Amino acid sequence: MTPQDVGRIIKEARELKRWSQESLAREAGGVGQSTIDRIEKGQFKRMPSDLPAICVALGIALPDLDGRGGAHIAGLRIGSGRDFAIYASAEGGPGEIIRSTDPIDFIPRPAPVAHVREAYGLVITGESMVPEYKPGETALINPVLPVMGGEVHVFYSELQGEARATIKHLRRATATEWLVTQHNPPKGKPKEFSLSRKEWHTAHRVFGKHARL
Repeated sequence: MTPQDVGRIIKEARELKRWSQESLAREAGGVGQSTIDRIEKGQFKRMPSDLPAICVALGIALPDLDGRGGAHIAGLRIGSGRDFAIYASAEGGPGEIIRSTDPIDFIPRPAPVAHVREAYGLVITGESMVPEYKPGETALINPVLPVMGGEVHVFYSELQGEARATIKHLRRATATEWLVTQHNPPKGKPKEFSLSRKEWHTAHRVFGKHARL
């Protein structure tokens, strides 16, 4: 991956959050705005020391600049053991998926959930959250984290014994509804809408994704 590719990824992720370069600099712990600008323009030869913090702030995988193809999550390399369950999904309707009952694979456990046994991964199907989450990428989910507005969650329902799911950006929650946003709505569907909490009874927070960039 070239520095220009990395710069494009960072810029697209920042604009998706509607952040200015100054906002991203603050969220990344006081990184200089000029550093953000230099990275987005691809004006570097070696990995900038601030890039991991920037990726953490954006909630994206750390781009592979070393050519070894190692997977990274939110700026942290994946651990060694293979005990992190990955579930498959299939189309279950516009913007919805059906999750497999059993894991289809196990990968090394991500560092942010090293001691969270309930955490798991879900392979993304459908394009409602493109470009933030693309088909084939694995959303990393920590069900122990509190539900929080401004974060992406996987919402669960059940239909005839099958676990239905949908991945959406949660704007806020009310006593009866989840107010959510999808980046790339299916045809004829709105970008912002609500899910009934009576039907979609469970929300699990997404903390990153597993992908080779």
